[in-house]
Amino acid sequence: MKVVLLRGSCGNARTCPNINLSDRDTYVVQGYIVASEQQVSSDEAVVEVPLSLLPELSGATLQDGLALTNHGTLHIRGRQVTDPAVLGELDLPSGENAVEIPRALLPELVMVDA
Repeated sequence: MKVVLLRGSCGNARTCPNINLSDRDTYVVQGYIVASEQQVSSDEAVVEVPLSLLPELSGATLQDGLALTNHGTLHIRGRQVTDPAVLGELDLPSGENAVEIPRALLPELVMVDA
């Protein structure tokens, strides 16, 4: 799978929460690992990203797999990314993970400056 960075929450964009578009017509979301109380299957994970990374979701009705927290973040549940090439490109620091979600789960996103 190949990914293209759409948005990041820090200057280097690859070692903190970010959103990527994949060549499989999905989003790959990198975020902080969540010890989830949600039921997730063995191939799923939950990551946390700042809501500022997805301002389109402010006030929106969220679909299953997305949950707002009470501290300005969003939990995103999806298939855990295991592709070695993608994981190498994302350069996940300790405490972060990446999930792949259908594009339909989020509104249409455009690239913005990190």
